[in-house]
Amino acid sequence: MGSFLDRWARRLVRRGVRSGLIEGSNLWLSIAAIAWLLRFLLRRPPAQVSVERLRLGESVIVSHVPAPPRGRRAKKKAVREAAKLEQRQAKQQAKREASRRYVRAMAKAANPQTAREAEQARKQARSCKAGWPCRGGQSAGRGRSEGDAEEPV
Repeated sequence: MGSFLDRWARRLVRRGVRSGLIEGSNLWLSIAAIAWLLRFLLRRPPAQVSVERLRLGESVIVSHVPAPPRGRRAKKKAVREAAKLEQRQAKQQAKREASRRYVRAMAKAANPQTAREAEQARKQARSCKAGWPCRGGQSAGRGRSEGDAEEPV
């Protein structure tokens, strides 16, 4: 309940109890009972508070979770939205699992030794391409033009 309505209901309860019990008016006593019942029914649960000491390296994430829907239509809408979101996430996950990159990553995670060997073989193949010497030495044919004379041996 808003603060204005809460104050209004509190005043009605106070006046109803004073006029109803002390002065003997049944009308004000019933008004006080109805106002108290409204305050009781429309009361929201207190906010949850958690207090813990943090150790070194720990962090805190503060987020706001919206209140659950109260009406029947709002509840149905929330259920539909949740189903849509779940369906969308399932579709994205299926799409991700079908990709080659995902399959490669899963295979790499399943057998790290084989993945390491395959990566080393790829690096070796990249650095030593078809007849070119591996890092370090220069071949005789590399960097020369056709008209250059050969060096004596």
